[in-house]
Amino acid sequence: MSDDWKDTFNDPQRRELSYFDFYDDSLTFHDFPPNQPANKEGFKQFIYLLWKAFPDIIITFDDIVIEGNKVACRYNLSGSHKGQFEDLRPTDKQFRVNGMTVFSFRNAKAIERWNVVDMKSLMEQLRTQS
Repeated sequence: MSDDWKDTFNDPQRRELSYFDFYDDSLTFHDFPPNQPANKEGFKQFIYLLWKAFPDIIITFDDIVIEGNKVACRYNLSGSHKGQFEDLRPTDKQFRVNGMTVFSFRNAKAIERWNVVDMKSLMEQLRTQS
């Protein structure tokens, strides 16, 4: 799961075509912005927003733990702020933040996803004066 998923997420050409194939149509996601529907469509909206704001975003896994139908990942995200994100116009600043995600799978597709990303650190890095 991790190499294909990571390689697809990290490649701007591949991700547009196949990143969402890793997720079942019944996907429920948790701990994302409250204004997004907690289904696959809401998840897609959020990820497209993320890719537009940070077109060179890269995920690097530090730990992956698999138990039964669950996968837990500890990772960092890095990239450049090139598009609107929340209330911030593009700053061209580089960022690096830590995150954790737990997936629940059925038939080799993610059906649930829980996220924790250090949004405070992200916003501080993007707002800091150069």
